[in-house]
Amino acid sequence: MKKILCSFVVTCCLALALTSATAASSFSFRIKADIPFDFQIGKKKMPKGDYIIESVGQSGTVLIRREKGGKAVNVMTVVDKHTDKHKSKLMFRRYGDQYFLARIWDGSSETVLKIEKSSAEKKVAKLFKDQSGKDEDEVPVTDK
Repeated sequence: MKKILCSFVVTCCLALALTSATAASSFSFRIKADIPFDFQIGKKKMPKGDYIIESVGQSGTVLIRREKGGKAVNVMTVVDKHTDKHKSKLMFRRYGDQYFLARIWDGSSETVLKIEKSSAEKKVAKLFKDQSGKDEDEVPVTDK
């Protein structure tokens, strides 16, 4: 019985270590993208231009900054789903002429990171739906 319990504990520890290593590696990336429109992340408005999107540590935090300096924002992400597409891509939700960053494919793993809708985006989405009767569109932007 003691031997079985010891084997079970060792197996659980190995599984936890492998899961942690996989999760940690999925948050290590750097993407360059030319975003051809002004957009928002939460309440922060970002002008169109060249951006660098990169992981910060292994917590799911992503830094989005202008390539030539200036505006930058940290955003928390959650793992949304897995994909078999290995090209970096950003996906924006569009409400009329307003864009909000929605998902990030990092291109180095099968993980898609999702950015939850902020209160500012929810207000814009409701107003857009009330005025147009439509839901948002999704607009992709691929890396450079």
